[in-house]
This record gives sequence, structure tokens and C-alpha cells, in this order.
Amino acid sequence: MKSIKGKGRAAIGVLALAALTIVPFAGCQVTRNGQTLPSPYYLDDDIQYHPAGSEFQYQQEVDHMNKINAERAAASYNGQY
Repeated sequence: MKSIKGKGRAAIGVLALAALTIVPFAGCQVTRNGQTLPSPYYLDDDIQYHPAGSEFQYQQEVDHMNKINAERAAASYNGQY
């Protein structure tokens, strides 16, 4: 009987060791190219692409307004300081 109990404990020990080594890796989320993988819904996630560039969204509008203001200032300038 002792040998059966010893084998049972050994089997439980092996299963516990296997669970401790497998479980942490069975659902770890890793970020690759901005997408979190693996998650249960990673195939359904929308891929977000953010092109490199200015963080300010309205830079073209500001440049255009500065150009207009410079043209107005040049047109209203009559040679005096």
C-alpha cells in the first residue's frame, strides 16, 4: 500500500509541477505591434495605426492662418513703423 500512496503523491506532485509551469503561459498577454496577443478576441480586435508625425492635429490649419495673417499684415503695411 505504501508504494501506491507514494506513486499517488508523486503523480500529484508531477501534475502540480506541470500546472505551475503551464498555467502562467496559458493566457499571457504580450504586446506585438500595438496589438495585445493572445487574448480570446485578438482576431476580432481593430488594428489601430498611428502614422509618425506631429502630435498636434491642426498644424495645417495653424499654418494656413499664419499665412493669411502675414498676408494681411503685409497688405496693411504702409511703410511706417
